[in-house]
Amino acid sequence: MLTITILILLVLACFGLVWVLSLAEIALGYISYRQAEDIVATRPKNPALIVVSHLQEHLFALQFWRAFFQTGVALCVTMLIDFFTDNLWLTMLCASLAMLMVAGLHLLFTPRDLASRHESLVVRLTARLVRTLRQILGPIPGRVVASTDDDDTEDEELDEIHDRHFREFISRAEDADIIDPSEADMIQSVVELDDTLVRSVMVPRIDVIWIETGTTLEDALSLFIRSGYSRIPLTGESPDDILGIVYLKDVVRAIHRTKMDTSARVDHIARSISFVPESKTVWSLLQEMQRDSTHVALVIDEYGGTAGVVTLEDLIEEVVGDISDEYDVDDRDDVTPVAPGEFLVTGSMSVSDFTETFDLSMDDNDDVDTVRGLFAKHLGRIPIESSTVEIENLRLEVESLEPRRNRVDQIRVWVTERDPRGTDQDPSETDVETGAETEPATSSEAS
Repeated sequence: MLTITILILLVLACFGLVWVLSLAEIALGYISYRQAEDIVATRPKNPALIVVSHLQEHLFALQFWRAFFQTGVALCVTMLIDFFTDNLWLTMLCASLAMLMVAGLHLLFTPRDLASRHESLVVRLTARLVRTLRQILGPIPGRVVASTDDDDTEDEELDEIHDRHFREFISRAEDADIIDPSEADMIQSVVELDDTLVRSVMVPRIDVIWIETGTTLEDALSLFIRSGYSRIPLTGESPDDILGIVYLKDVVRAIHRTKMDTSARVDHIARSISFVPESKTVWSLLQEMQRDSTHVALVIDEYGGTAGVVTLEDLIEEVVGDISDEYDVDDRDDVTPVAPGEFLVTGSMSVSDFTETFDLSMDDNDDVDTVRGLFAKHLGRIPIESSTVEIENLRLEVESLEPRRNRVDQIRVWVTERDPRGTDQDPSETDVETGAETEPATSSEAS
């Protein structure tokens, strides 16, 4: 009877330790270095700062001892059952059920919300225990962490933990009506600036207006007026040969203030332009533009060619959304409803926005950025007017091309109903009823 009592007490003790260690692990995922410093400032002997400074090693120790005590619970339960039965298979079955029970109770009763909201208190109360468990393992945690992660990886993991902590904080503030949803979205956009690449916000090369070397001031002024831009890159033999950038105010000043001949070449007033790789993050470029007092940069690809142009306005729009002025009245929506299940889509719409709008499950289109590129990829050749493709439950047809560049301008999209048998069927199609030959499921192009 005494043995049974001891085993029951061991089960309760091991389960309690599993609960406490889980609580400490969750809290360590949310606490900041500053909070740990505050704990030590009020309680100098508390090892919270040491634990946070060597976070990965202590997390490894917590996970090791949690698994150890979970195994202890299962072992004690097995020994208890063995007192009442000699059936080996029944004992093994009960041991397995005990392991599942411990895991289930651990998930069910661990107060994650408590640990995340009161992380400083939890770490203060458990830091000494966590530190002791880490010291018992000796050099093992340090060697394991060193063999699996380098310093950069550890820093990335810490950044990820802190980002998660910050996102949780913003979510709480929004739920408590401390900040508006729009403000929460803006803060979230700022957080994501360090993960967003310049490539995703730049104006692509094909959409950039250029001024060729040798252009006169008069022609340059005319181009500025027609395009509506205030800064245009100056090119040499090709768009890959960038000589600088021309500002509208410099052209106007040269003509009206310095009385320069309008037939003079614009090359003399061109300014230097910054070059940035397309893999640069929006946050680092924003800091660079602020430091250098620049408003535009040329984006180059991995081969050194021109990929596009990015402006300060493009970067700010990542935070506050699209910025329109009196010159943007001709801007079109990316998606325009035409009829039930029928839409007009711009060719320049991003693939990510397109897949999100039409609830597509495509995940292998990293090589294309726009809907026109996605269309050409599925078609297998350069699309012309009336070319059609089918993508999942969508049927796409080129509505119009841009006259000067001969590229897709608008695409008409029909949303078909998903057949339970796995095929897509458009209820608006009447070709079968009239006896007309229907289009095949593969890409086709009208002649």
